Amino acid sequence: MNKKVPEITESVEDLKVLLRKATKKHEIRRLNTLYLLKSGEAKNRIEVAALLGVDRTSVGNWLSAYETGGLEKLLQRGYAPGRTPILTEAQQAVLLRELQNPEGFSSYVQIQTYIADTFGVKMNYKAVYAMVHDKWGAKLKVPRKSHVKKTQ
Repeated sequence: MNKKVPEITESVEDLKVLLRKATKKHEIRRLNTLYLLKSGEAKNRIEVAALLGVDRTSVGNWLSAYETGGLEKLLQRGYAPGRTPILTEAQQAVLLRELQNPEGFSSYVQIQTYIADTFGVKMNYKAVYAMVHDKWGAKLKVPRKSHVKKTQ
């Protein structure tokens, strides 16, 4: 059941140089995998996994990526696509334009009702706040009290 370790084309010195230049944790671990195998400090995936403190299947995935696409594929890191946004990009652009309007919105509840009326999409308060305040950094236009003797 032991899978054969792929032939590593880079030299030990090249791998040392690449390790020194690597800044991201996932790159360092993956390059270390190749270095340990090429230098002879580890003979198989299980030994590499034990030395690096990762699961053997992770080492196996990295080595199969290296076998199919070389260093480029090994260092490539895939990310989950994430959840699709509730509003489309066109709808977000319209909302951003409305937020930049001088009158603007005075509350997030008002933005919620605007989204429901305009786009027919029901968003909860937290989602509206996260999108407008946290993601876009927009500020609501709220009139503040002014002193009665202040000159206009």
